[in-house]
Amino acid sequence: MCNLRCVFCQNHDISHQRNGMDLTPEELGDWYMKLQEVGNVHNINLITPEHVVPQVALSILHARSQGLRIPIIYNTSSYDSLESIALLDGLVDIYLPDFKVWEPSTSKRLLKADDYAATARESIKAMHAQVGDLCFTGDGIAKSGVLVRHLVMPGLEEEGAKIMRWLAEEVSRDVFVNVMEQYRPSAHVGKVQTRRKTHRGEEEAEGDKQEKRRYAEINRAVKGEEVESVRKAAERAGLWRFCDPPRHDGFNI
Repeated sequence: MCNLRCVFCQNHDISHQRNGMDLTPEELGDWYMKLQEVGNVHNINLITPEHVVPQVALSILHARSQGLRIPIIYNTSSYDSLESIALLDGLVDIYLPDFKVWEPSTSKRLLKADDYAATARESIKAMHAQVGDLCFTGDGIAKSGVLVRHLVMPGLEEEGAKIMRWLAEEVSRDVFVNVMEQYRPSAHVGKVQTRRKTHRGEEEAEGDKQEKRRYAEINRAVKGEEVESVRKAAERAGLWRFCDPPRHDGFNI
């Protein structure tokens, strides 16, 4: 599940529907231990747990009492309350927040939450206050800090630029940023609008209905120049730590 309802969600089959299994916090913590001991993983990555933060906190405490040593990643949409972030202080090593869109009108239409950007700004600043900029072990594995992701969307590159400027000016010019280009129409985007009425209350003819597709403005892949526009805006703002392949035999810092 998820506390947003993004109309373009690429994981809508699990985030908009109640698929999966029920676990107590202790059972969830036991899974962390199995992953550490049997899976030999680098971290525990909790994806969009905003709506179950108290249970997540209890699961981490349980696992640490059993010997959990690897970092905890809180992978979030950033639609978090400050109370939730405070509850995670000292429990989360790496925050992995999305910052999706900037304008309230956009978030109301596409995320179904008109206060998204204001909430994201508060929560990302609180995350950064806890763990700071992203840092790594000697062999290049992330160990603590914040990494902010932004999925560039069709026609919304100016909102992406505003997000980059805000990160540089209000969070840190050393914040690690992933400008992502993998947007594709999914979930409700592009679906035929099957029930539509005229101003007289009459349903449109079948042929008319087939011409109407939902969220048509984002019903395409993102263009390379849109991604490049956001990346250049980030660089102009003073950001310099990006998720790029390293230009040497080492790893990104």
